[in-house]
Amino acid sequence: MEKKTIFIFDAEPGMILASDVIAQDGSLIVANGTKLDMDSIAKLSDYHILEIDVEDRPVEPEQEEYVGIDEIFASSAPAEEPTYYDKIRETAEFKEFCEDYELDVNELKNSLNDIVKRNSPVNEAELLAHTMSIVDKHNNTLQLFDMLHSLRQFDDQTFAHSINVALISSIIGQWLHFSREDIKVLTLSGLLHDIGKLDIPDEVLNKPGRLSPEEFDIIKSHVKIGYEYLKNQPIDNRIKEACLMHHEKCDGSGYPFGVKSDKIPVFAKIISIADVYDAMTAARVYRKGLCPFTVIREMENQCFSSLDPKYAIPFLKNVISSYIHTNVTLSDGRVGEVVLINDRALSKPSVICNGEFIDLSKTSLTIESIL
Repeated sequence: MEKKTIFIFDAEPGMILASDVIAQDGSLIVANGTKLDMDSIAKLSDYHILEIDVEDRPVEPEQEEYVGIDEIFASSAPAEEPTYYDKIRETAEFKEFCEDYELDVNELKNSLNDIVKRNSPVNEAELLAHTMSIVDKHNNTLQLFDMLHSLRQFDDQTFAHSINVALISSIIGQWLHFSREDIKVLTLSGLLHDIGKLDIPDEVLNKPGRLSPEEFDIIKSHVKIGYEYLKNQPIDNRIKEACLMHHEKCDGSGYPFGVKSDKIPVFAKIISIADVYDAMTAARVYRKGLCPFTVIREMENQCFSSLDPKYAIPFLKNVISSYIHTNVTLSDGRVGEVVLINDRALSKPSVICNGEFIDLSKTSLTIESIL
């Protein structure tokens, strides 16, 4: 049987490993010949394995059961000690947040469909009402991040993703001390940035496996499609620019134009940061949402290539600071408490394990999960 090398994010349940996957310390993670399932793919992802060899043959994709808002409280009951997010899900604040969030998603769905299918004008006040209400209810921006992370069992549709990007972008605007009006424009940019995806066929948009080059071109077209819907609308030009250019990268490797940092508008750069963060922390068919420390590490690596460090670094510092005094599991299995953030390696803070102070930036250890 011939084999092929694939990126871990393209792994699917049912694929057969064509070679052993070995950890840095030489230990076996998953053996050659293993039929991958969601647990084994998540395990590989947790070890930060980027590529694997699989048998080159067709795979019948397995479908993941959708978990909706009304089911989260039953589904999140822990089998053992409650985790950090399990405890959040038990609070009255989280249950209220879920109700507001579900209403916001439904309202956004109706509004975007009206724009796309009925050529309706963009009603800024209507679009902003529910999202800004959520923002205003959570003056503690870090608490709002906890709420979003606790929603990660949901199916991340285009509309839910747009709400998440809008909320994260509004928080970034607050951290950057933007004016209230600019934060509203930034929030609208998040709500509308993926409107073009409503014209992308579901079989391409929701394909569980690897996209062909032709399918990827279809996906990339959503930015121009979205811009066409917005270009003649009487809305702030920064919203239109963010829709069109949120997939541009500072090193010029993005799309649709492949321009470099000095040609990318500020709001498009911020929407890009929020978009990347939400995409990486969201659950996928082949893996659970990545640990925030893993996401921070990946985004740190992008800060001098695809992301603008002027906006990305303050965002990452604020996110990571919310986990001080939080218990975490290390890659060697030990449990420790985060006690100090390392400004030069945000994903590698200092922790205390059984009375021992460990500066993770000086070791090969990583944070695998938040407890």
